[in-house]
Amino acid sequence: ALPISKLMERNELAKRPSDGHQWRINFSRVQWGVKINNEKGEYEKNPCCQSCAVPGTAAEDNWTWSPQGKVAMHLPERWGILQFSSSTSPRNDEVVLEYKEWDVRCCAMALYYAQKGYYNKEGKYTDLMERLKPFFKQPFLLHSAADVRITITEEEGFTATATIGSLTATINQERYLVVREDVLSSY
Repeated sequence: ALPISKLMERNELAKRPSDGHQWRINFSRVQWGVKINNEKGEYEKNPCCQSCAVPGTAAEDNWTWSPQGKVAMHLPERWGILQFSSSTSPRNDEVVLEYKEWDVRCCAMALYYAQKGYYNKEGKYTDLMERLKPFFKQPFLLHSAADVRITITEEEGFTATATIGSLTATINQERYLVVREDVLSSY
């Protein structure tokens, strides 16, 4: 069972999921090989990765529910999509819905990574898109329909928003990302 209330804590807009709701989520297991130390009578780590490109590499095994593209579990923009269902048993006719936040979330992540690239080069963030353009890279690129706004904050950080249709994603220098829907513009 998932601790739903705990997973919803940091998002004031979160609602208890119901049939068809979708969340970005991932599950991970880090597994170290072990060996017995006969002198101490205890187990010791014995790095011997079996899931690595070269089996036997001196590293841990990292198992995830959805592909990450790299060993970096703390990248929620790369997590899988979980769709909730009111059905108590699997159904073959269950409809997987389109994840409508995908494009706007990708735009926000593109802005985040471009800002980080710019910061690493210049030592500060920028509110000028022209300066960020060289830093946009796959897999996160700006959507051509996105309306983008960037503000430099007093704490020497940034807040960026990307709006596509009725959805607006807001992200800051800490990679805190929230998506809101303007229900009036969706009519």
